[in-house]
Amino acid sequence: MHAELHQPNAEELSILKNQEPLVSFEIVKPFGFSEGRQSRVTLLEYTAAGTNKQVVWKRMGAGKGLTEAEAHLFESRLRPYRNGLHNFGWRVPQTRYSQVVEVGGEFQVFSYDQFIPGGDAEHLVLNPEEPNFLKWHLLREIVSQLASYPQSDIDRKTLFGADVSVLPHGLDLKLANIVSAENGVFFVDLFGPKELNEDRSWKTYSPKLDILPPENLLAVTGTREGAFLRLYRLIERHWSSIGGVTVGTLRNQLKQLLENSRLASSETNFILSEVQDDYPWLDRVYKEQNV
Repeated sequence: MHAELHQPNAEELSILKNQEPLVSFEIVKPFGFSEGRQSRVTLLEYTAAGTNKQVVWKRMGAGKGLTEAEAHLFESRLRPYRNGLHNFGWRVPQTRYSQVVEVGGEFQVFSYDQFIPGGDAEHLVLNPEEPNFLKWHLLREIVSQLASYPQSDIDRKTLFGADVSVLPHGLDLKLANIVSAENGVFFVDLFGPKELNEDRSWKTYSPKLDILPPENLLAVTGTREGAFLRLYRLIERHWSSIGGVTVGTLRNQLKQLLENSRLASSETNFILSEVQDDYPWLDRVYKEQNV
């Protein structure tokens, strides 16, 4: 983790002071807090009525060169997307407030979000002091949540030669976007191309935010198989790198986990085949970017 990336610059601090002139914030050194690919993120602390309170301050779209219209479009979709996730059973932090601001000649979305203690999943998986059972709990919770979508909200579609299950919305299931807290697993990424239309095209899309073309992005974030495979490959890579468990052991236990889940057998078989063969479909999706 690069803590310096969480340090706000002078212009950002000036905007914060303008938005909250009566409140004194302290920047808290983040614990288990990974920097987002599309956002700059800082943990702020303030005191009210003698109680210390914390809030996550995000500068979404930082460095992406968004126009004012683009920033307003993505800001307008934060709450609808969050509500959609919540309706399908995901735990999602509350966004207290969001606003489009101009910073350094571009437009960003500043938001102030509920802080979920516990650290993100990247910190959990890479930490050798964290027990393996917590890492399996994380995987089991994600599989359970992915399997819980009503079948009526799932479409089948052929993408890059595979028949896969398309979700009603996108899920950027990176480890940095998941927080494993005492009261459950939270998904914390709301910004960017996320929502899907009824025909499963993207409601919003911008190459400024994603280098993957729309269909490739759909394969890895908008399908049950792709979203899970992307996440599991990251977990497998990080988990095995710290020692104490082999790739073979992880794959054997993954097989048991998936076969005991509510995923359809066709989905389970495809995922296990991909993992066993070292992710040929996933690699094809990433290599055939046409960019």
